[in-house]
Amino acid sequence: MRARRRLLSASVAVCALALPATAAAVPAQVRDYNLGRVELADPSPFGPLPIRLWGALGVPTGPGPHPLVVVAHGRHGTNCPSGEADSETWPCFRREQRNDLGLRHVVAALARRGIAAIAPDLNGAYTGGWGEPNDRRRWPRIVNRTLAAVAREASGGTPRFPISLAGRLDLARLGILGHSLSGHRSVRAARQRAANRSPAQIAAGRGPVRALFLLTPVFARAAPPAGVPFAVAVATCDGDTGLMGRGYFRQAVASAARRAPAQLVQLARANHNYFNRTLSRRGNDDAPFGRRGCRPPARPSALAQQRWIDRAAADFFAVTLRGAARPAWLRLSGPLPELLHGLNVLVQRDRAGTG
Repeated sequence: MRARRRLLSASVAVCALALPATAAAVPAQVRDYNLGRVELADPSPFGPLPIRLWGALGVPTGPGPHPLVVVAHGRHGTNCPSGEADSETWPCFRREQRNDLGLRHVVAALARRGIAAIAPDLNGAYTGGWGEPNDRRRWPRIVNRTLAAVAREASGGTPRFPISLAGRLDLARLGILGHSLSGHRSVRAARQRAANRSPAQIAAGRGPVRALFLLTPVFARAAPPAGVPFAVAVATCDGDTGLMGRGYFRQAVASAARRAPAQLVQLARANHNYFNRTLSRRGNDDAPFGRRGCRPPARPSALAQQRWIDRAAADFFAVTLRGAARPAWLRLSGPLPELLHGLNVLVQRDRAGTG
């Protein structure tokens, strides 16, 4: 019976979480990239949307081919100057708030675990300064354009990135880490790409998503594809999306069609913004200070939250995209940790499709 293969909250602490041999760091290159200004088709009355295709890229130095993870930041503001009636404006490339580079540490952590990663600038998807906000259309267009450029170079096209990609990527092993609103957009992307299984689609960077990590995500009912493993991390002092991301896990538990495992991790006293280094350096502390336990002395530091997502994301994608040994929190049976990479957690698991 389905109920018998659901193992939910754990009350047993695992005091020593030794990393398996597959967690050893490997040499990697991490560079910022800039492919220049482009314009994307957009229904705005202002015409095509101007963006820069830039961000951060990390690739293990070994020959590969390596899986690839898109690291997608959320809607955190652009720092563009205000227009008439305090309206948003766009673009402002010279002063833009680089939320993509705020997740560069995640890109580096993945690359050191044998997983190529790219963090594109998605501010253009979220801006309200080019007509009405339209991330539903703009987000996939920016991500698809970025992956198309990666795919061209990986197949031997003219080098444009600061790291050689020719022959080094396995685009059949594609994952997405989505923070905040990009968590929801990542789920949508996985659903839209689910049927894209032809060799031509995969080689062009349009293939299916094989794994999802949803970091303090917006929940909007669309469930991850039934066959895609995913992890959801929520934070108890999140003053933005709160604990709504638990909805994805609850859907998985309730779905008879689900055939891939899912994990939910609830981080004690963490906030929403401190996973992103750009936001933490700007002092964007979103925690509700009036809530017990959510004042700064009781909470993890920004560095602790960033180290946590570096290690947790590397664990997850190493298991799902590289077949690495499962650490305790990703195992399909047995005790679950109350302490994970230095933070207090409550972990729940759904073993769908595992027997």
